[in-house]
Amino acid sequence: MCLRVRDDEPSQVYPEGPRHPHPSELTARQSADKRILYLRNLRKQKRKLNKQFMRPAPTPEPGLLWPP
Repeated sequence: MCLRVRDDEPSQVYPEGPRHPHPSELTARQSADKRILYLRNLRKQKRKLNKQFMRPAPTPEPGLLWPP
């Protein structure tokens, strides 16, 4: 007995699905998102470095604090 099934395609071993796209295949939105993340990280690094290398407030001379 032979079963006949019409319009069946053979199953693919590696179906098209998630794969790493070639860099030239990135969409405009993806490149914009990547740029936004890069700029955010840049801002965070800049803020961190500014805190690290901040100049301390100058200490006033002792004679200037009290009126004579």
